[in-house]
Amino acid sequence: MKDISTLVYDIEQVVKGLGGWTSAIGEVFGKDLAKVANDRFSKPPQPRSYLSLSSIGTPCDRKLWYKVNSSHLGEELSAESLGTFFYGDMIEALVIALAKASGHEVQGEQDTLEVHGIKGHRDCVIDGVTVDVKSASKYSFQKFATNSVRNDDPFGYISQLSSYVYAGKDDPLVTNKTKGAFLVVQKDRFKLCLDTYDFTQELKQKEKEMERAKTLVKGSIPESRLTPVPQSKTSPNEMLPMQCSYCEFSKICWPEARKFIYSTGPVYLTKVAKEPNVVEIIE
Repeated sequence: MKDISTLVYDIEQVVKGLGGWTSAIGEVFGKDLAKVANDRFSKPPQPRSYLSLSSIGTPCDRKLWYKVNSSHLGEELSAESLGTFFYGDMIEALVIALAKASGHEVQGEQDTLEVHGIKGHRDCVIDGVTVDVKSASKYSFQKFATNSVRNDDPFGYISQLSSYVYAGKDDPLVTNKTKGAFLVVQKDRFKLCLDTYDFTQELKQKEKEMERAKTLVKGSIPESRLTPVPQSKTSPNEMLPMQCSYCEFSKICWPEARKFIYSTGPVYLTKVAKEPNVVEIIE
C-alpha cells in the first residue's frame, strides 16, 4: 500500500504516461465530467440555505447568517463565476482520477457526513487521510505550497478541512484521525502540491465551534462587519477587504460602498478621501 506522502510524485508519473492510466479509469472520469456538467448547467444554481460543515468556519459572521437566513438576497452569480466554479469541478475530477491511476487508495468520494446535526460532503479519503481538492490562483497556490494557510486563511479553509476530519472520527476509511491534506492544483499551470496539517488543536475546539455557529444563525443578524482596508500604501481611501469582494451579500451588507473600475478590475471603496481618476459605476 502506498503512502500519501508520495502522491504528488506518483500523479506526475501518470501525467508523463509512465503507467497507471487505464481505459476503465478514463471511462469513469468521463462519466464524472458529464455528471458535473449536468449538475452545473441543467438548471439555475440553488442557494444553500443551511449550515454545512464547509461553512461553519466562515470568517465573516454576517455572511454565514445571510447564507442560512436570507440566501435569496444574495447577488445572482454571473456566467463568468459559474464557469469558473465548473473549471474547479473539472480539475477536482481530473486530479482524483489521476490519484486513482497512480495506485493510491482513493475512497469515500463525496460521502455525506453529519456531526452535531450539521451535514457536509467531503471530497475524498486518500490512503486513510481526509483530503480536500482545490484549484488555486498562483498567489493562493504559494500559500499551500509553503504550508502557510493556517497563518493566512481569509476563506476559512482550515476550519473546513478540520471539520471534515472531525466528522470522520468514527469512519473506518479514515485511519489518520488528526491529519488532513489539501491537494492543490495551480489554475493557470498544472502545478501540484500536497499541503498537510495536524488538526489536533482544532479538533479539541470543534464541537464548541459548531455550537457557536448554530447559535449565531438562530439569532439576529450580527452587527459587526469585516474591517475595510487601505486601498494602497499611499492612498487615503479605504476599500472592502478581499473576502467582501467575493461575497454575494456585499451589496446589502455594504450599501454605502462605491464601485470604481480600474485596469485590474472593480474596486469597492468604503471611504473616498481622494476621488479616483477612473470610471465609477452607479448600481
